[in-house]
Amino acid sequence: MKKWMTVALCLSLVVSIFGAVTASGKYENIISTSDVEKATGLAGLKQVPRQKAVDGVTGNKYLTGDINFVQANDQPIMVVQFLPSFAFDQFKGDSGFIKAQVQGIGDEAYTGPSFDPQTSVNFVKGGTYVTVSTLIDPRDKKKAVLPIEQVIAVAKVIAARI
Repeated sequence: MKKWMTVALCLSLVVSIFGAVTASGKYENIISTSDVEKATGLAGLKQVPRQKAVDGVTGNKYLTGDINFVQANDQPIMVVQFLPSFAFDQFKGDSGFIKAQVQGIGDEAYTGPSFDPQTSVNFVKGGTYVTVSTLIDPRDKKKAVLPIEQVIAVAKVIAARI
């Protein structure tokens, strides 16, 4: 678990350094709310921008992706982050991050973390590392907001468009 936390910290640093540079509008329209609604069966979703810190305080600490989706009540359900492909090697090198390999997404893909509930699909395609994540259900910490199958469906749409 300690190694998992170290890798998470390293990835957070990579996101803060390279996240805005990598996305910079390049991927902002790669997936729409209707794509996510179709993949998840949900309706009334909204795409919202990254929540930036203002005076050291973030509006919503869960909306830190390049692309973020929320329900009609503004509850976050999905975060998509685009990073340079070298960050994938850091992720892949930590057994605490990897649960299972997923076929048919990009060049290489895994679900994570290694323990339940599964909340993310991480894949590399060409020079881009993408992480598609749902959140832990605030009412039941043993469940993810979206089942991993729905996260995989969204990741497949994104991978097909890169």
